[in-house]
Amino acid sequence: MATRFLADATVNDVNSTFIGRRSEIEWLHERLYRRRQSSPIVVAGAGGVGKTTLLQLFLSSRRREEETTWLNLEASADPMGEVSAFVESLYASRQGETIVAIDGAERLTDAQMEVVGQRVLNLKRIRGLIFSTRRTPIMPRAEILNLGVMAPAESEELLQKLLKGGFPEEMLARAVQITAGYPAAAKMLAQLVREGRRDEVAELLRGEIYDVEKALVLPAQEIISEVRPEIVVANAALVERLRRQPESIYRLPARQFEEVIAELLDDMGFEVELTKQTRDGGKDILAYMNTGIGKFLCLVEAKKYRKDRKVGVELVRTLYGTLCDYQANSAMLVTTSSFSTDARAFQKKHEYQLSLQGYGDVVKWIQEYKRR
Repeated sequence: MATRFLADATVNDVNSTFIGRRSEIEWLHERLYRRRQSSPIVVAGAGGVGKTTLLQLFLSSRRREEETTWLNLEASADPMGEVSAFVESLYASRQGETIVAIDGAERLTDAQMEVVGQRVLNLKRIRGLIFSTRRTPIMPRAEILNLGVMAPAESEELLQKLLKGGFPEEMLARAVQITAGYPAAAKMLAQLVREGRRDEVAELLRGEIYDVEKALVLPAQEIISEVRPEIVVANAALVERLRRQPESIYRLPARQFEEVIAELLDDMGFEVELTKQTRDGGKDILAYMNTGIGKFLCLVEAKKYRKDRKVGVELVRTLYGTLCDYQANSAMLVTTSSFSTDARAFQKKHEYQLSLQGYGDVVKWIQEYKRR
């Protein structure tokens, strides 16, 4: 849903902790106000680098009469469909001069972004169109601002500002190092300190907050308190959240993990049935696939383990035994961890009947959810 930008409370919150980015703000001002913008503007950068916050500050601090319409695609099940409806509403609207901002534009292909850009900027009352995206698109007509990380001095200033100067001095240098210039990481760390969770902060400072892909990861401890969505039949909203923070899957209860796997299998084209919770193992989910030559049944067992706890061969053998008892076509063991050498060897002997899917496979399923 598109919304007008922005509520005063949100603006004040953005202003209260915003650090740096002067050259980027000047860049945006140059293109929107010192010359008539006839090309899309793209603000590109990794998740957590501060793209949305930068745009919120820039657009909310303008002393202009035109409005800004903001569209967020991050959790959209049909991003192009939502954008198309949004563009139609722009054509039907009678409001005055407008700036359009589309957040989460990585959900669109480059070609789709080109089409949206042409249609939106074809309206004379549109002063400018800004895409915010985690990837840099190939758009010959677009002007692109690649947003990088903050300098160490700015990261230190942000941490101190978030805690009003109360960040423990002995932790500050390491905190600046592991947050790696990402405002989102600094805010996560500051939240823990504010809550007095010093042990968790100390544990976190021994590890890392961002991986080599610069995608947000969470340690085993809970970093951000968030309300778990109530799970009914579909888990689409939860899967979208996991797409942004894959490692938060370790914080799900075991049953909720099973429900997420069922949702992902449903997205792949299976008919799924969650079985009652039991302790015998081997059939958490019944996944059916209709083909031209018959209906195939796959027994799925979902194991939510710690990252460092490998699934052993015993569970794989148990799953194979259940497969034989049920006379199913195949069986799959899905885990948030990985598998022991013995487990892999046993699966290899029965590779046409047994499948082992680890954390990397689950993350891939999540990233492909609703995009097949």
